[in-house]
Amino acid sequence: MVVYSSRSGPCVVGLPPDVTMLGGMDNRLGIVIVSYGHEGLIPRLVESFVPQLRSGDRVVIVDNKKPWGFDAAVGARLRELTHAGSLEIIEHDNGGFAAGCNVGAKAAGDVDVLFFLNPDTYVEDGNLLDVVRKGAPELDAWMPYLVLPDETVNSAGNALHISGLSWVNGYGSHCEIREGFSDISIASGACLAVRRSWWERLGGMETLYFMYHEDTDFSARLLLAGGRIGLLHGARVHHEYDYEKGDYKWLYIERNRLAFIMGTWPASVIAVLAPQLVGVGLGLWLIAAKQGRLGLKVKSTRLLIKALPEIMVFRRRVEHNISPVEFLERMDYSVDNPFLGPISTSRLAAAGYAGYYRLARAILKAVTR
Repeated sequence: MVVYSSRSGPCVVGLPPDVTMLGGMDNRLGIVIVSYGHEGLIPRLVESFVPQLRSGDRVVIVDNKKPWGFDAAVGARLRELTHAGSLEIIEHDNGGFAAGCNVGAKAAGDVDVLFFLNPDTYVEDGNLLDVVRKGAPELDAWMPYLVLPDETVNSAGNALHISGLSWVNGYGSHCEIREGFSDISIASGACLAVRRSWWERLGGMETLYFMYHEDTDFSARLLLAGGRIGLLHGARVHHEYDYEKGDYKWLYIERNRLAFIMGTWPASVIAVLAPQLVGVGLGLWLIAAKQGRLGLKVKSTRLLIKALPEIMVFRRRVEHNISPVEFLERMDYSVDNPFLGPISTSRLAAAGYAGYYRLARAILKAVTR
């Protein structure tokens, strides 16, 4: 059944769930896609996974770019494709990616697992949804490999880095499809699966971020609350990844890096990493000047200052069920990522970050006994 609804209209529930579904392979999936500006790609994505849908699964597409509405051809194709499960298209104001995810998750109803997919992804693995719906009993959130069209890795999880920056891990490497999972600190929002119970416990994604870092923040809050995140080695999602997104990406990434540190990190972790954070901040000002982006840097700082009251409010909502030392131990200090440019091959930078991390950890252990 296909249901179209608007923000002000009624939410129509799709096919009823099978009441015998209790978990594992019987988990009901709620697949959420925020389509902003990518409406033409939605049929390809839905077509790639629709044969794998089961009774009780739901697909929710959040159309958050005006003018609302898919063209007639796209709408007709979506109707043809959703012969299993149910599809709902929600027209909603653009509150950002995080807000779109929250709207879609709410509309998905009482599914067991929420699975967020970027509109520029597609599925080639014939058993992807079975692997994702099963997950692993030890995990509270998970992701498959995110791979590029050439089959190399786009993301094997993202970095929870002591600089506050976050980047994709494993970029350009080759993934070996096999059983099992490995622990990661940050799951990419482009293909994030999370148990519904944990989504509700954490209150979904933080809408302050608008775009970028919202998945980093969500994953970090899950870790702090005592949850566990994993990379599933038995599945892949393909992604037409475009790293260059223009000035707006730089603006939000820089504002949100600092909002994430101030709003989510334990105070003692901020304290022991403060000298390094100041150094990174000064370095980013220099980079902004060199790249002709000082105006954007100033604007991002103004946006951060304006958001300070809201940041302090959501900071008080963060659960802390692990120690600051345990959180620091989940953080990365390596600088060998190719997106970092010359610093990625600098032995001095690598040694400096490793030494600083060990010192910070020792100090934190000493003061939090």
